[in-house]
Amino acid sequence: MKKKHASLLLAAAMAASVISGCGNSANNSAAETEKTETIAAAATSAAEETTAAEAAEDTEKNETDEVVIATPRDAVQGSGDAYYCWEGAYVWEALTANNGGVIDPWLAKSWEHNDGCTEWTFNLRDDAYFTDGVQFDADVCLKNIERWGHGITSTYTTLSIEKSLPNLDKMEKVDDFTVKFTFTQPITTLEYVLSDYGSPMYSPNCFDEETGVISDYAIGTGPYKIVDHVESEYVTLERNDNYYGENGKVKTFKIRCIPDAETRVSALKSGEVMGLADNGAITMDAAKNLCDTDSSFEMDSTPSHMTEYIMFNDKNEYLADKRMREAFNLATDRDSICSVIYGGLLQPAYSFLSTQSTFHLDIQGAYDMEQAKALAKEVLGDKTVDMTMIIRSSTASDYNCKAVAEYLKQVYAELGVNINIEIVDSSLYKERQQEGSYDMTLTVFGINNADPTSTFKQYFASEGNSNKTFNYNYYNETIDELVAKAPTIADVEERSKIYDEIQQELFDDSACVPICYQINVNIHNKAITHYAGKTFGVGLPTISWVK
Repeated sequence: MKKKHASLLLAAAMAASVISGCGNSANNSAAETEKTETIAAAATSAAEETTAAEAAEDTEKNETDEVVIATPRDAVQGSGDAYYCWEGAYVWEALTANNGGVIDPWLAKSWEHNDGCTEWTFNLRDDAYFTDGVQFDADVCLKNIERWGHGITSTYTTLSIEKSLPNLDKMEKVDDFTVKFTFTQPITTLEYVLSDYGSPMYSPNCFDEETGVISDYAIGTGPYKIVDHVESEYVTLERNDNYYGENGKVKTFKIRCIPDAETRVSALKSGEVMGLADNGAITMDAAKNLCDTDSSFEMDSTPSHMTEYIMFNDKNEYLADKRMREAFNLATDRDSICSVIYGGLLQPAYSFLSTQSTFHLDIQGAYDMEQAKALAKEVLGDKTVDMTMIIRSSTASDYNCKAVAEYLKQVYAELGVNINIEIVDSSLYKERQQEGSYDMTLTVFGINNADPTSTFKQYFASEGNSNKTFNYNYYNETIDELVAKAPTIADVEERSKIYDEIQQELFDDSACVPICYQINVNIHNKAITHYAGKTFGVGLPTISWVK
């Protein structure tokens, strides 16, 4: 009866949100079987497509015709942003790369540390050049790290010396292609911390040494370079033919910023753009529907570092009570949400860290509406209270979060909570968070490097920046102690156990409500091939026109 009731509520929510292509909730076994078959079929289809396309690449067209891709946000945030552009533009590179939880060399070709993990030495590539001709070396590496100390903000994630090199005592040049970092406390996972957004490197010619601000276009060592940018409209990328690695196949890409979801899909259908990319570029049901009705398109889905959550403002007297937060957790039927709203393609989430994190703890929770009602009654008595849920407008449209919110509104009403859903633009969303004028948020986010220490601290430590700035107001003495302890543990396995304890404590305390682990859904016209999804966007260097 519980599942049937939840499915009816979901059906109503879906109808209210005008989302097509979804049916009634099936039992877990059937849903898992269908999902497995779908993934297997997609993998077989992708393999067959790859084999056929490899012999049909149009190398001449790759040189003459640009490939246009649309994204929900501008791929270039500009001079005011610490990163200037997202990693998916393939302009800048970092010291290490996180490939599905495995840390690989990038601009650093190897590294080592002493037994106490207080001294780390990184050996740098000697064949990497920025697209302005400057060679990447130890001096340039250290200048970039000094830049991180200027407090430049970003829409992607925080960039700072304290975050990327916590408890740094000194850094030094050993020789032209070797740098050494000395720390006051052990750090056992530095290669994880520095991965991807943890250590972006730029030519010193493109940023001000006094402020760290990138004055013109960002200049990196990557396989592509920026040659034109119109804010909130497009960026044009041209292949870096002097790249130290394998060159990209297509000479020129134009990445168009199309914030509206319907307009993006229309541009794809009309042939204005060849593909859609980035987090939330297209909903799964929309992509599946398009591929089912038009053989010109192909969908690619890959695991994502993004997770959908409800975050609480614990200044609310009821949410400050663990029992009320636990009631929301128990009343959230993740299996039905994943099956109905997300077409069986997503996994239910109970752990704060996504499945793409090396340190993810596989927690299995439960849906129990009766227990949820009992806990809510202990807190609320016979009262019905109002609570406001805010959602960023782009999140609501790009991730089907509006449908999720409408469903949860109906479910949470049974707990005695009337949820007022407010969908607001990004600037107002941030303003409301900073003011604390909300009770909960429905959001989607992920961590941008492989080490979770700074993320745990940022969101859940009592003095964490996001915890305070965004008014989550979460306090848990155990979490504070564990977050402080983790960086002092030299042994990686022992430190991993601390991360497990943190994740378990966050779950037990219902610090937030993880709902589902997202996937990257990318769709493209079959006029191009090798359109493979990555953690950040799609793999531009492998894309090719088809004859």
